[in-house]
Parts: sequence; structure tokens; C-alpha cells
Amino acid sequence: MMDYHLANIAQAFITVLANPLNMGMLIFASFVGLIAGATPGITSVAITAILLPFTLWLPPETAIIALIAAYTSAVYGGSVSAVLFRIPGSTENIMTALDGYELTKKGRSGEALMLSRFYSFIGGFMGGIIVVFFTPVLADVAIMFGPSEMFALIFMAISFLATFEGGVKAVVSALLGFFLATIGSDPTTGMYRFTFGLTALGGGFDLVAVLLGIFALPEILRLLEGRLKVEVVREKYKLRELMFPGKSFFIRSAPLVFLIALPIGWLIGFLPGIGASTAAVVAYIMARRFSKEPQKWGTGVPEGIAVPETANNAAAMGTLVPTLALGIPGGAATAIILGALMIHGVIPGAWIFRYRAQLGYAVLVGALLSNLMFYLLAPAVVYMFLRIGEFLRRNIPYLAVAVIFFSVFGAYVIRNSVIDIMAVLFIGLISYVLGRYKFPAAPMAIGFVLGPLAEKYFRRALDIAFGDPAVFITSPISQFIYVATAIAIVLPTLYSRKKAKASKAVE
Repeated sequence: MMDYHLANIAQAFITVLANPLNMGMLIFASFVGLIAGATPGITSVAITAILLPFTLWLPPETAIIALIAAYTSAVYGGSVSAVLFRIPGSTENIMTALDGYELTKKGRSGEALMLSRFYSFIGGFMGGIIVVFFTPVLADVAIMFGPSEMFALIFMAISFLATFEGGVKAVVSALLGFFLATIGSDPTTGMYRFTFGLTALGGGFDLVAVLLGIFALPEILRLLEGRLKVEVVREKYKLRELMFPGKSFFIRSAPLVFLIALPIGWLIGFLPGIGASTAAVVAYIMARRFSKEPQKWGTGVPEGIAVPETANNAAAMGTLVPTLALGIPGGAATAIILGALMIHGVIPGAWIFRYRAQLGYAVLVGALLSNLMFYLLAPAVVYMFLRIGEFLRRNIPYLAVAVIFFSVFGAYVIRNSVIDIMAVLFIGLISYVLGRYKFPAAPMAIGFVLGPLAEKYFRRALDIAFGDPAVFITSPISQFIYVATAIAIVLPTLYSRKKAKASKAVE
């Protein structure tokens, strides 16, 4: 069986690399994905959907490779606008905006963009290797996670929100995000909730509009409040400094990246329906808990970029496992890719690697190579946006106009709905006011992302168990997750107290 697997992988590399059409579309789609991801408001899901009609005339393997290349490149590309403008280009880059933008304000945007590029490649490439060689096995693991296990995983992420800077205020901010996510029609009954008689709110708030409101508008209001003045440091870097992180940082961050971010990204990516955004959130919060200086996270620490970018790109690769091997999309973008497969007459499932082996393995190899492609193409895109960002930060009125334009455009273009523009303005004002009273913005975004997932799996688990709440604690996997959550919360707290006592004793 292993010989069969390795032979097909070798053949897939030949199929992709020796075919000019496959390579041409891989390069083109990667570049388009980079530009789209770096442009505020155009998410990885949006660019995958936009490219879908243009791939219908292509051979099946070429079409899917192109869509995956656009998706993976956009996941990385979203970090560019997150770093430069505090606007997550894609939902996967929510956490990157926290420390990335703080580094930009310190005149270290080049370093921040280098870190996002390098660790996006690390996460995506290593995640891709795992996917290529172990997809059949990982599919068997993914199918073991039912609704109760999924809820336990989301519960773990939500529990860590209390450890965010701000404590109780972080929890309140997250609860507000949960509430915003409930506005609209009930996913189970279809009844309207918290719409206050406004039928326009029946569709709820779009995630992109919420993120733009939480991150983009408050920052512009704060800049305008500062009388349109901001200190911009002229950045000068050697070529090597823009290509690779320093040896000392790589070694220092390795435990957080390779022992926390990568495994979490792989695990969450393999689980159907959760997606790479959740992986970035969980990895960031977990790594912050085990960091030696957790209080500095969110103020511009390089690890705050390395960890979420590693996790979200690893998860982006992982989402291909349930999509191809189980026929269950791992996220919104892979749902589009799944649809593309069906349009081309390919029914996903475990049999695809036996009866359509050339297609299945070529897609996996194409996904792996897409990470190398965006890594090679990124410098041109990064340089362009770096210079644009530097110009805008020197001319704050232009920056304000640009961010407001992209916020309105990005919110409207997703659903062509004026209500999304109103949502950006409304949520932006709320986030700005909360920021004045030291309520952190990130937990609100996390709450909006995780809230619907928690509700979905909670209700689905209860439906399966006929309302018996014991369903949440009877599974060994759920029990393990709850115990791991308790340990992850308690151990760092005890360590911090012990360290504080030791420092007092020295004094």
C-alpha cells in the first residue's frame, strides 16, 4: 500500500511540473491570490469564488490546482494588509493584525512582513507534506470527531479568551461578538433573532463587514483624533533581513511554532467545517499562554506573527483532507473547491485516491507547490504594498480615505448589501468606544468567529443525543480536550505565580 502511495506521489510531481498548463495556472493563480489577499476586503473565500467560473474550461486537475493556489496564496496575502493597515485581508489573519500592526507603528513593517511570509511558508509547506503523505490516514482520524468533540474543541478556544489582556473586559468583548453573531435567522428553525423588526437584518452580519468594523475604522478614528500626525520611521533593511528571520529568533520561537502552532493548525484543519481562522485563534491564545512574556503579546512581538501565520497556513492545507477524502468541506473556500470538483464530474471520497489517483495526488502535490510559489512571488507584492503603506502613513488624510473606501467596498462587494456598509460603521463606532475604555478588540472578532460554530455543534450534539447533556463528556476525545484545557489554563497561571514569588524573594 505504501509503495502504491509513493509511486502515485512521484507520478503526480511529474504530472504537475512537466505540464506547462498546470505550472502556468499555478503561477497565475498564486499571483492573483496574493494581490487579492493583500487588498483589504477581498478574502481568500472571495477570490476562490471569483476564479471558479474561469476554471470551468480547464482540465479537472488544472482547475482544482488553480483554485487551491489562489486560496493558499490569499491566506498568506491577507497578512500584508493586516500588518500594514490593521485590516485582516482574510478572516484567517485576524490574530496577525494584533502584533503585526504594532510592529508597523514601530517602524518595523518590513520585518513583520518578512515574518508573515516565512512562517506562512513554513506552516503551509510542512502542512502540505503531511497532507500529501498521510491524507488517507488523517481522513480516518477526522471522522472520529463528532459534534460533541467539535464543541469541546471550540470550548477550549473560548475558555482561553479569559486569559487575554484585559481579563473580564476581554470576556465581555467576546460575549458582544457572540451576540452580534446571533443576529439574523436561526440556523436551525429559520426564525429571526434580535432583528428588532428589521427584515434587512434577517441575513445577519457578514464576517468581513464585522472584521472591518472592529479593526479598520477604530484605527482611523484614533489617527484622526491624533490631529492627523503620526511618526513614520524610514525603514532600511538588508536583503537577507527581508528574506529570513534571524537565527536567534528562529531558535527562540521554535517551541511555539513547531510544538504548538503547527500541530494545532494540522489538527483543526483536518476537522470538517472549522477552518483555518479558528486554527489561528487557538494557536495564538495557546502560544501566548505558554510564552515566557505573555503580557507583551499584542504590543508588537514577532512571535505574535509567526504563530498565527504558521497555524492558519497549516490549517489551510489540512482542510483539503476532509474535502478530498471525505467529501466534506473543511471550510468556506474548500466548499467552493468541492463544488468545482463536482462540476468537473469528480465525486470526492476515499475512492478518489484509488480510482482517480492521478487527479487526487496531482491536486495534493499542486497544493504543496502552491506554498513554494507564493513564497517566491511574494517579494514583488510585498514591496509594492510596503511602499504604498509607507506613503499612506506619511499622508494620514489619504490613509483615512483609503481605509474607509476599502472598508465600504469590501463590505458591500461580498453580498451587494447596504446593510453590510451600515454594519461596518455601526460596529466600528462600538469598537472605537470600547477601545477608549480599554476593552480589547480581538476577543470580539474571535467571539463572532467561534460563536456560530459553538452554537452549531452544541445544538447538533444535543439533537443526536435526544437532549441528554451527558453527550458532551462521555466521549474519550472530549474528555481529553477538557482535561487539556484545564491543564493549559492552570499550569501557566501556577508558573507565573511561582515566578512572581521567586522575584519577590530575591528583592
